Amino acid sequence: MRKLIITTALAFFLAVLDTKAQQDFSFATVDSQSFALYEKADWKALLNYGKTAIVNNQDFLLLRLRLGYAAFMLTNYSEAIRHYEVVLKEDQYNNTAHYYIYWSRINLNQPEIAMAEVKYLSKGSIEEKKSKPAALTSAALELSYKQTSVTSRKNPFYARVGLGNRFSHGFHMQQSVATYQQKINEPLLTAVTHNNNINIRQVEYYNRLMLNLDRHWQLKAAYHYLHTPFNNFKYNNHLLLVGFKYNGNYFDLQADAILGKLTDTSVRQYNLQLGLYPSGNLDLYSFSTAMVRQQEGIAFNFKQVLGVKMLKNVWLEENITLGDFHNLAENDALYVYNAIDPNKMKAGVTGIFLLPGNTVFQLGYTYEQRQLFGTTINFNQHSITGGLSWEF
Repeated sequence: MRKLIITTALAFFLAVLDTKAQQDFSFATVDSQSFALYEKADWKALLNYGKTAIVNNQDFLLLRLRLGYAAFMLTNYSEAIRHYEVVLKEDQYNNTAHYYIYWSRINLNQPEIAMAEVKYLSKGSIEEKKSKPAALTSAALELSYKQTSVTSRKNPFYARVGLGNRFSHGFHMQQSVATYQQKINEPLLTAVTHNNNINIRQVEYYNRLMLNLDRHWQLKAAYHYLHTPFNNFKYNNHLLLVGFKYNGNYFDLQADAILGKLTDTSVRQYNLQLGLYPSGNLDLYSFSTAMVRQQEGIAFNFKQVLGVKMLKNVWLEENITLGDFHNLAENDALYVYNAIDPNKMKAGVTGIFLLPGNTVFQLGYTYEQRQLFGTTINFNQHSITGGLSWEF
């Protein structure tokens, strides 16, 4: 009996000592334990231990560097950025922190804001072509064939060619030229000659400028010109976008305004977009956009995009735009819906495939319900869109 009591007491004493050891968050212990986990490449355990250490008021530069790397290795790029930015508060020229923030932004598909880190990187840290202040950065080709369910609207065709470049590490430009072609029969357009055969051959030019204000904030400005012929009528349409974007860690937020003229009608549109990266990467992402338009009254639309990584290098992206709309601009005013038939709703799904050579292939389907001009008759439009883009 006495032996049992002594054994129990000894076990209790050792347990108390072990608990105290586990609760030891001195600098020496945290430094030693975090380094040991780093050496073992036990990234999850390192992150958990580091978070507990920080809660217990033990926070220092080496710990944050280890936690940032652990998060990066677990592909939680948002978490990696968060830790590395703490490092930069103490050491603003830390090459390791800038390097991994750069690659984290690249992996979150934020190449422009990633360039905010390049000026701090030592020579040779990244490829020379990626570090040049001025360079050609991307090219894109997009084709879309649409099918309508009414005979008075022939099947439209849309094509776009895009080119991206930067003038400095913080100043970027995207340009596009596009065409939209469709033949329609619309007897209600009595002022249009040969209104039973209106040949629309719209041509477009788009230019978007993006200026990095720091590693989080960007200023955006875009101009979209559309020349729209309606037989004896020709419309020169102009849209101007100005906005600010904040690139956080697990989210980004953009507010912008679009002002201009479409088909001799003044257009004002105000957008607020929230992007979310709940897993800290592109395995799951969401973009929610609220749009308020002031054009012969006030109208509200909401667009939701949800992307999911299905396989390695394969994503599935769904989108829906709710609410009636006419003369609506989306994607920084790159796409303008200015057809004479108002939209009742629009939804689609796109497969995104990352190919070798920094090439991205996209194939998507879009369903639109539209209303014939001047009537209450609805019809359907189906679109198949394919695209290729290259990052240089």
